[in-house]
Amino acid sequence: MTSQAITTVEAYLDAFGARDTERILSHFAADATWTIPGDPALTPWAGTRSGPEGIRQSLNAFFTAVEPLAFELGTLTEANARVLVPGRYSSRFHPSGQVLESEMIMRFTVTDGLITDYRVFEDSLGITRAHLGEPRTAAPA
Repeated sequence: MTSQAITTVEAYLDAFGARDTERILSHFAADATWTIPGDPALTPWAGTRSGPEGIRQSLNAFFTAVEPLAFELGTLTEANARVLVPGRYSSRFHPSGQVLESEMIMRFTVTDGLITDYRVFEDSLGITRAHLGEPRTAAPA
C-alpha cells in the first residue's frame, strides 16, 4: 500500500515533468521551504526559498535555463513523513548549450498531504559550470 506522503510526491513529480508550475505549487504548503544548493547569483534557481512566490521564482528560472534530456527515478522510499527519491538525469543548460549527466537524491517532507520541505542533493558545482559554460575538469584518477 502506498503512503500518503509517496502519493503526494508522485503527484508533484508528475506536475514537474509536465512543467506545470501551478500544479507543482498545489502540492506545497503555504510556508514550505524549497532548497537547491548553489549560489543564486550564478544559478538563479539555486538557494533556499519559502512559500509559493519564492518557489515560483526558482521554478521559472529553472524552466528557462534547463532543458531536460533524460530523467530516471529509482524507488521512492518513505520513513517518518520524509520521502527520498534517487535518480539520474541529463540536461542541457542555456545559454551555454552544455550538457550535464548526474545523479541526485530529492528529499521531501510531507505533512497532511502537502510538501513542507524540499531539498535536492546533486552536483551543484557541475550544474553551475554547465550553466555558465565553463570547461569541465577531468575527474581525479
